[in-house]
Amino acid sequence: MGDEQRKGDWPNASAGSEALLQAMLDASSMLAGVVEPLDDDYRFLMANRGACEFYGCAPGTLSGRTGRDLGVTTDQIQGRLDVLRRVLANGAPETIEYSFRFPNGHQGWFLGTFTPFAGAAGQVVFIIIDITKQHAAQLEAERQGARLALALNATELGLWEYDVAADRVDWDPRTRRMFGMPPEGELNYATYAAAVHFEDFPATRAAYDAAMAGENGGHYVVEHRTTAAGDGGSAVWVRGAARVSFDAQRRPVHVIGTSQDISAQVAARERQNLLLGELNHRVKNNMAAVQAIASQTMRGAPDDPAAFRAAFESRLQSLARGHDLLTRNVWEAADLRDVIEAALAPFAAEGFQIDGPLAPAPLDPEMAVNLVMVLNELATNAAKYGALSGAGRVSIVWGVDGERLQLHWRERGGPPVTPPKRTGFGTRLTLSALQAYGGTVKLDFPPEGAECRMTALLARR
Repeated sequence: MGDEQRKGDWPNASAGSEALLQAMLDASSMLAGVVEPLDDDYRFLMANRGACEFYGCAPGTLSGRTGRDLGVTTDQIQGRLDVLRRVLANGAPETIEYSFRFPNGHQGWFLGTFTPFAGAAGQVVFIIIDITKQHAAQLEAERQGARLALALNATELGLWEYDVAADRVDWDPRTRRMFGMPPEGELNYATYAAAVHFEDFPATRAAYDAAMAGENGGHYVVEHRTTAAGDGGSAVWVRGAARVSFDAQRRPVHVIGTSQDISAQVAARERQNLLLGELNHRVKNNMAAVQAIASQTMRGAPDDPAAFRAAFESRLQSLARGHDLLTRNVWEAADLRDVIEAALAPFAAEGFQIDGPLAPAPLDPEMAVNLVMVLNELATNAAKYGALSGAGRVSIVWGVDGERLQLHWRERGGPPVTPPKRTGFGTRLTLSALQAYGGTVKLDFPPEGAECRMTALLARR
């Protein structure tokens, strides 16, 4: 091929057709022209204005120049040659998306179509579109999608959309699971409405209608149960947050929102409310108990402030230990072994022989606190007057019979015992504390040592 051909002509093309083709190519925003492969380079035979500007050349001056003339790297030249030779060998067009780094360091993305030129052997027509902006937008969209997926997974949010005009709901798999829907199948507003618990639907619909009317900028947040069965058959609680989009006439056209399973949060909230109510009840009961302890202790030592103070403080500490035990268990059932340990904490361990089954014996909070006080009162009396006042011992033996605990307090080795002439506070406490919650108490005072047989209802497991 001669030099004149390389500057714009090619075989079998008239000057008129070349001018027409050149005008058409220059009118396009694409990069277009004709190129031929050499042994170790490629050469432009024709290029439109866009291609010339791309390489920083004046219009019409790109023809006849090679890749090396334009500062293209060896690797880039080889990549382009591979494409040109493949297209010519296959005799078929090829479209590729590729990255190109300019000699000045700038990098862009391009979509190029390379076609064998039917009018001349060994030549290829190229049409290239600069897709740098589109590629950047695609990458940003992918990044945004990845961030959204990460945020949805981290917060366990479901994503959904609603096409108002088409009445078509699009729920992601997480939202479908929340509402008990199958993984596939078309959904519409009626499907959603049927999946909301009927007691919660009126309030949910009111919030939705208000947003569709444009209130609060089209935003709304609702909490409701669904008809999907959660763990244990309970209804799943869902928090839905959404935003309505409007057209130019302020008509709602699209809704996008998130859904979150808040069943655990609702359960925790209900549990907290229950605990607050329970705490209220406990505070009132404790005030009444403290008043009763003060009144009864005063009757036992009306003229001895020191004795009153010692007895009163001892009983308050016993009450506090019972409450400490329950606090550790979040005010739920306490095991009998822990109750005994709390009650006998102020006394020497070697004075007691404790025996019972290894299986837990849970007690409700009221029974646990009262049993701590009863056992502490029995131990205090044993230390003052009974087996623990000398070298004696106390045995505590218990067993479980169905739903009832049976406990036997038995003192031996202390001074001879005589039945009390009057019923003191300790006796009244022992008799009344357990009976108030379905237990029984029987006190005996044989000469060899005091005994107390008690039964109590176990907590429901």
